[in-house]
Amino acid sequence: MGLRSLTLLVVALSACAPPETKITKLTPDVTVAPGEVLFGDVVPSLEVERTIQVVNAGRTVLEVSGIYLAETDDTFELEVEPFLDELGEPMAQWEIGPGGSIPVLIRFAPEDLSSYSTTLTIDSNDEDTPSLEVPVTGTGVIGPQPDIELSVESIDFGTISTGETQTEYLLVQNVGDGPLEMIQTNQEGSGAFSIVTDPVGQTIPAASAATVLIEYTPNGGILGHSGTITFVSNDPDQPEVSVELIGGDGGPDADYPEAMIEAVTEINPPGNVTFDGTGSTAAATADDDSLSYEWSIVNSPTSSNAELVGDTSAIAQLDVDVAGTYTIQLTVTGTDGLTSAPAQHSVLARPVEELYVALTWNKGDADLDLHVVPSGGMFWGPDDLSFCHTEVDWGDDGSGAHSGDDDDGFGPETAVISVEETGYHMAVHYFEDNGGSEVEATLTVYLNGEPHETITQTLVHNYFWRAGYLNIEDGEGLFVPSDDSPYFSSTRECSE
Repeated sequence: MGLRSLTLLVVALSACAPPETKITKLTPDVTVAPGEVLFGDVVPSLEVERTIQVVNAGRTVLEVSGIYLAETDDTFELEVEPFLDELGEPMAQWEIGPGGSIPVLIRFAPEDLSSYSTTLTIDSNDEDTPSLEVPVTGTGVIGPQPDIELSVESIDFGTISTGETQTEYLLVQNVGDGPLEMIQTNQEGSGAFSIVTDPVGQTIPAASAATVLIEYTPNGGILGHSGTITFVSNDPDQPEVSVELIGGDGGPDADYPEAMIEAVTEINPPGNVTFDGTGSTAAATADDDSLSYEWSIVNSPTSSNAELVGDTSAIAQLDVDVAGTYTIQLTVTGTDGLTSAPAQHSVLARPVEELYVALTWNKGDADLDLHVVPSGGMFWGPDDLSFCHTEVDWGDDGSGAHSGDDDDGFGPETAVISVEETGYHMAVHYFEDNGGSEVEATLTVYLNGEPHETITQTLVHNYFWRAGYLNIEDGEGLFVPSDDSPYFSSTRECSE
C-alpha cells in the first residue's frame, strides 16, 4: 500500500529503467499533499493559512465533484478556485489530468482557548477512495503577540542631482512581547526609491528592531519624486504600516507608471512559469502608453540555477528547476522617463510527490550524478535510479523517476519517489572533471512537499559518496546521514 503521509522529509536522487510492457487498467487515483492539515497553536484573533494540493496520482483524468469541510462554525474556512471550461465558465466539477494537481486553501482563526478539528472531504471518481477524508486540526492558545512600529512616518531625501544616490534608513521595531514575522513589502509611487535591505523573511524578536536602508536615485530629469513603502507583518492589530518617501520637490502631480504582474503562485517543480506584465500602466500625464520593462530575480532557492528569459519584454519566463520560493520583480518606465515602483510576485515550487530529492553542485565545469536504490538494491545495478535508469518500478518497494543527466554543470538532478514501507539509499558520484577539481555537492530533501534536510560534501573526480539512508516504517520516515567517507570508484555505467 502506497504511503501518502510521512512525518519527515528526506532527499533522494534516482533514475530508473523502462518498465516491462504490460496491459493495465487506466484509473484515476486521488491523493493529497500533505496528508493532513496541522495548524498547531494559534493565538485567538490571529488567522493562519495552509495550502494543500489535491493530486491525481493515477493514469487517467480525475473528476472531482466536491471539495468541502464538515459543518463547523467560522473557525475554519475553505477556498478553492473553480474549474473553468474553454469559454471561461465555471464547471460543476474539477478535472485533473494524470500527475496534475489543484491547490486548496484552508484558513484557521480560533476564537477561544480550545482545540478545534474538522474534516476536509474530496469526492471524486476514484473507485478505491470515492470520498477521501483529510483531518484538519488546530488549537487556540494564550501567547505573546507582536506589535509593529516604524521609527519614522516619512523620509525626505532632499534634492540631489540626477543619477546620484542618497541613502537613508528607518527602523522596523517590534514593541510587542511576541516574535514579529515580516511577511511582505509593497512599494508604490516612483521607482527612484529602492529598498537595499528588505526585512521580508526576517523574524524580529520582542523589543528588537530591523534596520531598513532605502536609496533615492533621481531619474528622468524631473525635479522630484514621491512614493510609499508598506511593511506587512503578523501583527494581529495592525499588520500593515507605511512610510512616505519624498525626493526633491516631491515630483509632478501626475500618477507614476504602475507595474503589474500576473502569474501562478504555486507550481510542482520542475516547470516553466510565465510572468505577464502587460497589465502595467503608464502615468496619466504620459504622451502615450508605451512602456519599457525590466525584470529581475530578487530571491530564489540557494540550490537553484534558474534564469529569466525575456527580462526586457512585457512577458518573461522562468524555468523553475528546484523546490523553494522564487520572487520576481518588475519595474516599468514610460516615454516621459518616469519609472514605477517595483512590483514583486512570489511563486512557491512545492513538490506534490511523497519524496523529492535535488542534487546541485557549486562549479560549472564538473559533472555529478545522483543515484537512489531501495533497501537491498545495488548502486550501478538494474534497480539504480540514476542517469542510466530514469524510470524504475521497484514493485513492492515503490517507484521513482529521475530528471536525467545534467552534464553541463551546477545541476540540478532531481528524483521523485512514490515510497513504500521500506528504505532508500542515496548517493552522489563525481562522474566527469572538466576543470572543476574539488566540488561541493549539495543534497536537498523534501517530504510531502515540505523541506526536511540539506547535506553537503566535498568531492573530487571519480569519488562516490553514499549520502544517507531513508527508512520508512509505520508511516514515518527517518533519514540517517552516512558515516562513510567518499571513496574512489572507476565504475562508468549501470548494468541492465
